[in-house]
Amino acid sequence: MMSNFNPISPTKFKRYRKKFNHFVESSAKNFRENTTKTKKVLLIGAAVLSLSIPVGYYIHANALNEARNHLIQAEETLNQNKQGYVSKETTEAISRETADTAKIKEIWLHPQKIEKEAQALEALSKKAATESQSIEELLQQAQKLSTDKNISPTDKKLLESYQKQANSYQNFSDYKSKFEEEMFLVEAHNSRTEALNLAEETLKDKDLPKENRNELDKLVKSTKAAKKSDAIKDLANELTEKVSTAKLRIQEVKEARALKNAKDKAQENISTAEKLQASVYTEATDKTELQKLVKAVNQAKTSKAVEKANSDLATYLTGAKQRESKAAEQAAQKAEAKRQAEEKAAQEAARKAQNEINSANSAPVTSGGWTTAAPGMVFYRSNSNKYYRMVKNPGNYTYMTIGEAQGLNATPGHSNGSAKN
Repeated sequence: MMSNFNPISPTKFKRYRKKFNHFVESSAKNFRENTTKTKKVLLIGAAVLSLSIPVGYYIHANALNEARNHLIQAEETLNQNKQGYVSKETTEAISRETADTAKIKEIWLHPQKIEKEAQALEALSKKAATESQSIEELLQQAQKLSTDKNISPTDKKLLESYQKQANSYQNFSDYKSKFEEEMFLVEAHNSRTEALNLAEETLKDKDLPKENRNELDKLVKSTKAAKKSDAIKDLANELTEKVSTAKLRIQEVKEARALKNAKDKAQENISTAEKLQASVYTEATDKTELQKLVKAVNQAKTSKAVEKANSDLATYLTGAKQRESKAAEQAAQKAEAKRQAEEKAAQEAARKAQNEINSANSAPVTSGGWTTAAPGMVFYRSNSNKYYRMVKNPGNYTYMTIGEAQGLNATPGHSNGSAKN
């Protein structure tokens, strides 16, 4: 308990000093007139002593008050810090020291002892805070390791055991070093498990080259056999690096195959483009663009680049083929029209020639009052749409070939007195 002692106040100290000054001033005259030198010295000394007593008391009281406040603050801080993850050894030391504190507070009059006790409490408070903070960090690390997907049930139980000891461990250094050592081993185990899983997945890939497969198999065996945490971590790191290298090799194999497949797939479009380039019906601008696009496909170095270039070529081919087909169709139509015109002209010329021949050999012959048409010729009567081989009055008929008469849908007429077949 804190005593009821109150140090002298500054106001009271000023009153003492004022009285002293007044005493000096009122006595000065008597000192000069009625007092000998020896008496003056004695009286001045008595006055100074009467003033020094309250001043010294004031200084001591304030030092005592500061020391007491320091001790109270140190004790409060210690009470807060000792609530954390503090070792039994430190907790016991705190108990012993606080017992001494209680004794000192019963006396409560010696600033030096009080200050020394406050410093002792601060040292223990700092130690307790350091231990608690260090263990808190270890517990956080352990919690993170416990939630790692690669942790084994055994390692998880081991960490849980150390986590439970956080509230009741004996010695800070021993507990901390063992806890750190076990976490390092668990971390190494986790790293090994992750590396082995990656290696196992990589070894399943059929595109893994043989030399990389052999290298991984050998390193997997060494990693599994390692016992010490340092060796486990080193081998796990090496295995992870080898897996990364192996995956790059796998990717190279896959890319080479994909590139070949893309080139093979593009070959059909390339062949189509070459045919269009050779066609006389393909426009010059299309031939130039097709040559450019085919070159882009052939020079592409990756499957993605080939696919992109082939896609561009396929898109352009659609329009180029339509234009070439249209040009070819128009050329064919022109050729057919020309052929038909030439054929018609030839037919007309043949018909004229035949008519000339027929004209020479198709004259009718008159005998016995009847006029007989030449072979292949008939007499056509328009009003009846009939034709005859022999007639008596040819002037009443039109003389033409039988084909011409049939072309007029005429039919042979019945024989009568003026015409007959």
